[in-house]
Amino acid sequence: MDKNDITILCSVVDNYGDIGVSYRLIRHLLEISPSLKIRLVIDNLKSFSLLNPHVDEKLPFQRVDGFEIYDWKNYQLCYKAFTDRPPHIILECFQCGQPDWLEKILFEDRVCHIVQIIMIDYLSAEPWVDDFHCLKSLTRTALVPKVNFMPGFTSKTGGLLFNKESKYYRTNNEASPKSTDIKKVLFFAYENDWNPAVRAMNRVFNSETRVLVAGGAGQSSIMKACETQHAVFKSERMPYISQIEWDQLMCSTDFMIIRGEDSMAQACQTGIPFIWQAYPQQNDYQTVKMNALLDRMRPHFGEEFSIVEKAWHPVNNGDGDMEEGIYNFILNIDSLRTGFTSFAKSLYANGDLAYNLVTFILKSVKID
Repeated sequence: MDKNDITILCSVVDNYGDIGVSYRLIRHLLEISPSLKIRLVIDNLKSFSLLNPHVDEKLPFQRVDGFEIYDWKNYQLCYKAFTDRPPHIILECFQCGQPDWLEKILFEDRVCHIVQIIMIDYLSAEPWVDDFHCLKSLTRTALVPKVNFMPGFTSKTGGLLFNKESKYYRTNNEASPKSTDIKKVLFFAYENDWNPAVRAMNRVFNSETRVLVAGGAGQSSIMKACETQHAVFKSERMPYISQIEWDQLMCSTDFMIIRGEDSMAQACQTGIPFIWQAYPQQNDYQTVKMNALLDRMRPHFGEEFSIVEKAWHPVNNGDGDMEEGIYNFILNIDSLRTGFTSFAKSLYANGDLAYNLVTFILKSVKID
């Protein structure tokens, strides 16, 4: 088996999250080991092009920044390329399954060497994640073994992809701004009634405060709320920016309302107080994911943690008063910052997901 040959499968469910994590993983893997031969197979090149301006959404095959990109939907091109050079290690991201042409190569054409599938699952702080990490499962042939590799918040998981723009990745000595100095806010959320959030910010912020409203499905509803509530702060509709610029932006803000999993994972490492909106799911399952993360954060705070809970709950499930929750969160941001900082520092102790993955491959993946 060629342990330098890695194929990454990514099916984009929302606009950014899936490819955001996959692209971040590729960047980290190549930083760790530039000799890796990485092939990304993705079904939405347009979304990828918004995160990396070097990507051409019209090209079914391209080389960008040291790795190859294939259009998942181009059966003929992919089947030939992966038949000529069969995969050795496949990272199947977020339960995306495999394209038909790859199923044929693996299970009908029958490759003659071991192909290790590593399932990179969605990020969750739920306790079961520790038990599923490195758990093996079966496929239709012994030549294609499968194993779970779980991102997470404990030393029993694969950890998180490090936010290398965070000061806590480099040093612990830089002072944080006071709440009275809140000048830059990042607002990145799903579509919702954000009028209560804007009313809360109107009660604290002034004309010197910039609220940067990130692109995506929720941008219009946020901007509409700013208009309806006659926002006293500067609300700015952001253009799409690259992932590297996004990471830098997050670490330069004083307060964030953040959506999804990739941005949440990065926000957790900044030490900057934030409110998380989890991806809305059936039967309000996002509440389970939210509570699990809150439970991981709780030991890093004191009695003031109830302020965090009362801000997060109405944003995710309508439980409570969103305006009062966000207002109190911002008003007490100084006392909350110590807890967010402590939580951020704890995450770096678990190691970078990409480094832990490379270590796992070198130590645990069988060679033919």
